[in-house]
Amino acid sequence: MKLLMFASRMKTLQVSLAIISLALAGCKGTQPTGPQTASPNQQAAPVINIDPSTAGSVTGVISFKGAAPKLPALDMSQDPACPNDRQPSEAIVLKSNKLANVFVYVKDGLPTGRFPAPAEPAVLDQKGCRYLPHVMGIMVGQSFKVLNSDLAQHNVHPMPTSNSPWNESQMPMGQPITKTFANPEMMVPIQCNQHPWMRAYVSVMSHPYFAVSAADGSFAIKNLPPGEYTIAAVHEKFGEQTMRIKVGSKEAAKADFTFAGQ
Repeated sequence: MKLLMFASRMKTLQVSLAIISLALAGCKGTQPTGPQTASPNQQAAPVINIDPSTAGSVTGVISFKGAAPKLPALDMSQDPACPNDRQPSEAIVLKSNKLANVFVYVKDGLPTGRFPAPAEPAVLDQKGCRYLPHVMGIMVGQSFKVLNSDLAQHNVHPMPTSNSPWNESQMPMGQPITKTFANPEMMVPIQCNQHPWMRAYVSVMSHPYFAVSAADGSFAIKNLPPGEYTIAAVHEKFGEQTMRIKVGSKEAAKADFTFAGQ
């Protein structure tokens, strides 16, 4: 009798152990077999560090030949807080056949990786019922601060295609508007809905290698690692030109562009 009871208990124990084993096997099947790692698209790209002992630069001048289109003067008389005389257009700014407000940037050739955005904001001011500067660059994630130094109320309205649009009023001498751009995008137009002549262009870049030509047509892009690059020059009326250059260690490469009129 005792042997029968012992055999029964052993059988019950074996069944219980089998059930527990099956349960553990089922739980084990839902767990990862090893440590999970992020896909390459999920991982942050490594930060690119530039060696200042070998970095070079690109300098140049933007020239213009031929007859430039004649643009009508800006009539700001609709708002008494704006200048009451006609102002020259900013769309084409020429002096001694040199072209200002050309956005110049490295289009191709940079090493793969991530360039951190500057801590200081890029500033766009409204002064004399104009946007200053007329053309500018900013990096992805960098603070974009819009000021109103006028006695006029403005309405700041960027019109991007790869970033989120926004449209905000700004009181005379009002508080700054601060935004960021999430994606690279060339020549984003910004207008003031209250003053139709006001327009600026902001290029959002993934790297810091850009510049805007000055009144004498000159520009400079500094701290560029040695390599071969495509340099692009973009004007709101005359389009884009590109040039291949090579920057050696500590070398100042030249990239002069010439736009043509009619």
